[in-house]
Amino acid sequence: MSEGDGRAGTGLEASLLRFGFGMGAFILVVGSAVYGELVHGYGLLRKGDPDFTLFGRARIGFSFLAALLLFFALKPAMGALALARGDRAQAFWAIGAAGAFLLAVAAAVHFVPTALNDFVREMQPLGMATEVLLIAAVVSFLIAAWRARGMRGARLLGVFPPWLVLAGMAGVVFLILMEEMSWGQHWLGWATPELFSKNIQNETNIHNFYTYQFEAIYYTSAIFCFVVLPWCWPRGAGGLFAQVEPYLPPRIFALFGLPVASLMFESWNIVPYQVWFFLGLLICLDIVRQLKSSELRLAAIALAAVYVISKLVFIIRGVDMVDGYELSEVRELYISLLFLAHGWMLAKRFRQHR
Repeated sequence: MSEGDGRAGTGLEASLLRFGFGMGAFILVVGSAVYGELVHGYGLLRKGDPDFTLFGRARIGFSFLAALLLFFALKPAMGALALARGDRAQAFWAIGAAGAFLLAVAAAVHFVPTALNDFVREMQPLGMATEVLLIAAVVSFLIAAWRARGMRGARLLGVFPPWLVLAGMAGVVFLILMEEMSWGQHWLGWATPELFSKNIQNETNIHNFYTYQFEAIYYTSAIFCFVVLPWCWPRGAGGLFAQVEPYLPPRIFALFGLPVASLMFESWNIVPYQVWFFLGLLICLDIVRQLKSSELRLAAIALAAVYVISKLVFIIRGVDMVDGYELSEVRELYISLLFLAHGWMLAKRFRQHR
């Protein structure tokens, strides 16, 4: 066997091993969910107080094992993360912001759990802040698209120029914004049309026809785009990987996105969310291991500790919240902040490449 054949064989074996890890994670998640449904009557998207029964604790263990398998299925081959001075400063800010946000929310849940409800309802401070941040995010993506106009570079899938990809991203965030504000109903206060009479919250939007399903898609997509992809995407590769890379946040961004995998109480029983939480922790620890700066490494270790401690506060003390969904609204606020940060990052990146 030639050296080239040996490398090809090794690559195939590695791919098969990753596929095996991924299938193992999938089987564990599906098996846990199906068993919970058939034996205990737990629906896949069942919400409620965290389950600490024997089955609930066992399911957490299976979720951790699934996350571990998924971690090895996705783990990138990367060297030490060495950041330039300016990038190190931004990384400190990102890690600090994520940690401070988790600490602030954990403090609120522990000390004033009932007060959160007054802030997260429609047209209240956190809800309005979410919409304002989404508006700013749309603007940031449009600025990036404007700066990318006429840019000659690799087209996504060989068809879509950079400006169109960025405009499409702005369009996606715009749709999220419109759904969040019920297409203006929250601000203008019109009566819900008959067409939306079966809307669970009697609002002019689509996502509240199937609230739990849309939440699962939205939250999972946010975790995947802002935590998992920045960490696992093969940097410097060719083909489609190279075409997508200009639109991705840097690897360190995964630490900034970490809170979206943690901010939950009533949805902790949902197995995929447990898997995302544990995968987020493993990703954080993997980035800690790769960071070349000892100061950044210590900051990331502190973030990992805050991530775990705040999660314990959420699932233990969250029972004292008024409705239980408050942390979901806080998570949507943080997702809007991530959209804004990503949009401005792209606006800066494409200005530099003009």
